[in-house]
Amino acid sequence: MSQLNWYMARRYFFTKRSNRFISWVGGISILGIALGVIALIITMAILNGFEGEVTRRIANFIPHLVVSSDIDIDKLEKLVPEASSIYYSTERKAVLEVLDEKMVLNIRAIDQTWWDYVLEDLSSNSSPKGRLKQLGEELPGIIVGISVADKFFLTIGDTVAVQSPLDAQSGLFRIPQRHFVVTGIFKSDIFDFDRSLAMIAYNEGRRLFKSAGEDVIHIQLEDFNDAKLVKANLGKAFPEIEIKTWYDQHRTLFDAMRMEKWGSFIGLNMIILVAVFNIISSLMMMVLEKTRDIGILRVMGAKTENIRQIFNFQGVIVAFLGVVLGIVIGVALVLSQHYWSWIALPDDIYLIPVLPVELVWSEVLLVGLVAFAIVLFSVQYPSRKAARLMPLDAINYKR
Repeated sequence: MSQLNWYMARRYFFTKRSNRFISWVGGISILGIALGVIALIITMAILNGFEGEVTRRIANFIPHLVVSSDIDIDKLEKLVPEASSIYYSTERKAVLEVLDEKMVLNIRAIDQTWWDYVLEDLSSNSSPKGRLKQLGEELPGIIVGISVADKFFLTIGDTVAVQSPLDAQSGLFRIPQRHFVVTGIFKSDIFDFDRSLAMIAYNEGRRLFKSAGEDVIHIQLEDFNDAKLVKANLGKAFPEIEIKTWYDQHRTLFDAMRMEKWGSFIGLNMIILVAVFNIISSLMMMVLEKTRDIGILRVMGAKTENIRQIFNFQGVIVAFLGVVLGIVIGVALVLSQHYWSWIALPDDIYLIPVLPVELVWSEVLLVGLVAFAIVLFSVQYPSRKAARLMPLDAINYKR
């Protein structure tokens, strides 16, 4: 009997109808579902692309794991063989002074022996390549962000002063200060880092930050995606120490991006809900158009469940055509942007030359399933309405 129900559903949907308006409404419903699916796939891909770009840039710049220095660094090297480097570090706010101008920066003091300079090198060919070396008068080196260098018109070899007001001793009016020579300018393309961070050698930081708190240990991994697993393993071996992954250090940012993505997912489903009203209207008009046919089917022995399934199957056809059409077009547009980059962005605003997209197939499947479920839920009312028609009333309809 289900084959008969499916046959009748296809016949009602695809054969020429006496009322062209119903056909138009059905076609518009399919297009509405497709547009909703296309919008969802493209939006999710764009948000995934920006999230992936931000994640990669942050993970390339900050330590993948930060561990409290209560543990010996030699033990960490044995427990984390996949680490590319492990070194001591300390960080605090200080004042950078150039001539008579000052600004507050985060000064990160790191062990230069193990630190790998992986960012874009903006040094001249004849200058030290962004390393924390000493030049000329044996001044220690400092690396500043491109935004800081632009603000103070700094170039390689310029001298700056770093003051640490937090380390000023009570009763004394002298603020600890050291002079540094600029040995590198980095460009992370992360505005917050480029304008607010500078790096000096670890031993220089210990001299300047006399009242600094406990040091930490930075761990760089070959693959930053392994940070969560490494944290779990270290937590089992040393449950008393504090460990933060690159995600934990910027949890607020990543949580905000994730909330934005799923908020967009919920909001764009409203497009599909608008199409759902068209589907309900189309099926209700079809019920009126096929009322006499429904009565004949009931007299011939069709049960209410059969009538309900016929109209449910029509909803399945609408949902399938709309979802498949939307997925095909949406995926094609995303992949074309991924491979041919036909949408460019002003890199002075976004710091990205082209619109980033990243297709996650599980999310594409989720979009399709949600759209399909919404449509199937919407056809329940028209199908129940058709199934409740009395046979004699249906046959005598409009007589």
